[in-house]
Amino acid sequence: MTKPPHLYRDPEPEARDDLLLEIAVGNSRRRLELSDRVVSLLVDDLGYEQPDVVPFLLAKAFVLAGGATLPERGGDDERDLAWRLGGADGGRRPSSADLERTATYLESVEVPDRSLEPLRELVRSSRLADVCDPEDIRDRSERVNRLRDIARDL
Repeated sequence: MTKPPHLYRDPEPEARDDLLLEIAVGNSRRRLELSDRVVSLLVDDLGYEQPDVVPFLLAKAFVLAGGATLPERGGDDERDLAWRLGGADGGRRPSSADLERTATYLESVEVPDRSLEPLRELVRSSRLADVCDPEDIRDRSERVNRLRDIARDL
């Protein structure tokens, strides 16, 4: 069984003090960099800290939304990385607060174009659907078009 995703901070004194997400990617464990918004959501809003286990559903949503990335991209985009994630069979179940805050996050960020549909499908097929309408998740082009329509109506 794969070890579930958890928060990690490098113990070396000369290392950066960034909070990372350690998760199975393919056949190895990798440490993903988290955006400031994801760190704020997890730590400030939800009270997570190192070495807390992060629900796999949230980890995958953060990857698809572009909020958790490999430090060295290596040609992988968010969708490709999400497909290679492991650890869905164990770990922590998301609380209602986890789901609500993650839904708010997903509705407020510009999702990379290629991962928009996989993210919407993840929402539809999970408990996120109870608190998030998949159609409220948008990519950059949809947001720009919506703003253009608003400007035209003015």
